[in-house]
Amino acid sequence: MRIFLLPLTTRQALIYCQRAPAKPNVTPSIPDRVTKKVTETWAQWEAAKGGWRKTLVTYGNQGLKRIPYQEWGLKSFPPSNPKLQAEQIADNKKFDVVYPGNVMHKDDVPKVMARLAKERKQLHWNRFIGSMVAMPFTIPFVLVPVIPNIPFFYAAYRSLKGSDHLDFILDHRLYRPVSPPEIEELYEQVAPDAPDFNYVTASQVTDGSAPPEKMILPADSHDLVAKTTGVVELSGEVERAVWQVQRHFEREKKKQAQQQPAQQSTQEATNSEKAGKSD
Repeated sequence: MRIFLLPLTTRQALIYCQRAPAKPNVTPSIPDRVTKKVTETWAQWEAAKGGWRKTLVTYGNQGLKRIPYQEWGLKSFPPSNPKLQAEQIADNKKFDVVYPGNVMHKDDVPKVMARLAKERKQLHWNRFIGSMVAMPFTIPFVLVPVIPNIPFFYAAYRSLKGSDHLDFILDHRLYRPVSPPEIEELYEQVAPDAPDFNYVTASQVTDGSAPPEKMILPADSHDLVAKTTGVVELSGEVERAVWQVQRHFEREKKKQAQQQPAQQSTQEATNSEKAGKSD
């Protein structure tokens, strides 16, 4: 199992877990079988030239694209269990955390991982409970062969608590930051003039002491990221994440543009009031 930590902006990074190949003669867990079935079915429907399956996948992908990229990344972690955790602690097995050392400082690696795991833990728990509540209502869709059972599959997939697994790895220091030359060269190639990643706290953002956030990975870099890392899935993960970040930047820019006239009017009114008093 390898963990990728790829800076998207000067504040945000994408996390993704590449699972180890399944051992032969080992029966996959129920969550793994459900996920595999969903993936295979979805891919078949994406390949369709038309019809209700193609339409459903098109609209479905648009909806899935809006799920925060942080959740997709955390859900890439396989579900853990007490037996597996005990074995990992006993073996003191370290998982490689691949990151670009020429863009991100080594000391920031565990900080970013901890923030991704802990800050979203309550959100994942709330959605886990919501999924459990939703499952009994979505199971009847299995009885209708024409209607795909997407709500059930999706609710089951959401129930995987990847953030807990990451939290466990961090708590027991079962990670090893690694900055391979090819990853550093990747960032040199796609973002040679981009600023470095800087870990900032929530208080820095609130009080305005944090430096302005800027993009690091460009929108067209997703395929090269997948090719360099050898992880095909990272193409879609990076593309989705960059799209979401850019949309956020655009919304913030529009928000600031709308606030400027109001702030200017307020300042002018204040100046006029001061001028009136001085007269």
